[in-house]
Amino acid sequence: MTSAGYLRYPHVHGELLVFVAEDDVWLAPAEGGRAWRLSADAVQVRYPRFSRDGTAVAWTSWRDGQPEVYTADPEGAGQARLTYWGDNQTRVTGWTQAGEVLAVSAAGQPENQYSWAYAVPLHGAPARRLPFGPVNDLALEATGTALLTGRDNSSEPAYWKRYRGGSAGKLWIATGSDLLFTRILTDLNTQFSSPMLIGGRLFFLSDHEGTGNIYSCALDGTDLARHTDH
Repeated sequence: MTSAGYLRYPHVHGELLVFVAEDDVWLAPAEGGRAWRLSADAVQVRYPRFSRDGTAVAWTSWRDGQPEVYTADPEGAGQARLTYWGDNQTRVTGWTQAGEVLAVSAAGQPENQYSWAYAVPLHGAPARRLPFGPVNDLALEATGTALLTGRDNSSEPAYWKRYRGGSAGKLWIATGSDLLFTRILTDLNTQFSSPMLIGGRLFFLSDHEGTGNIYSCALDGTDLARHTDH
């Protein structure tokens, strides 16, 4: 028996899909089938992300009041809370190549818009603040680093759709190990979200054509392409 659900924040690794529904994190076969709960806290959760080797899932959970970083393996064992920041901007964004959870948070900052990126180890070591300055989102790969900056740091696309003001996000790229960043796509009057570095290209969400869709471009900002038609 199947039913339509409000399924959000999908992420795929191999044959498994992780997503959010009914205030919990769920797993399911990527090709379809019965899903099972990874968490059972019945609280707001967002942004589950598989580790690069698929042996762990990290997500943002409000289980203890404020959003914090949690992890577990795909079988549900070893669930642990990794941060104690107490900041309502805390959000999981992915994993580093070294197997640390990549997260952003404005913990310790004077204003919510000054969120920084952190690498959070799995085994008790303190989180490392990454040297990028205030960012809203980021992607780290061997090909380069993508940063999303801007004062409008809402992570929820519904809050910023068709926004065209001066607080909109800005995309920056540095290739390889070079940390000299260049702003790209400066001609698009839009908000950006969810930068991803895949196959040597930068993928992101944008609504510069009126409706939010997935786009990509070369790392120098050229060869802009749309991949969905919502």
